[in-house]
Amino acid sequence: MYREYQKEDVALIKKVGERIRYLRELKGMSQQELAYEADIPKTQVGRVERAENNTSLVTLGRIAHALEIPLSQLFVFEG
Repeated sequence: MYREYQKEDVALIKKVGERIRYLRELKGMSQQELAYEADIPKTQVGRVERAENNTSLVTLGRIAHALEIPLSQLFVFEG
């Protein structure tokens, strides 16, 4: 059964995307560089960062590996 995302779901997707962008920029990486290192399309990096899709755990794992951080660090939010 298909369910619409709840407001809290959308907020989580947005926080993860913002966190990825923050960590990518902190490392001085472009979206293209992250995409290459994670072996995912550049357009997907942009969609994840803009919270346009609910990406898979596999993709999040690849992104974390490319950023050289534990996967759990993608879920550390300020405030």
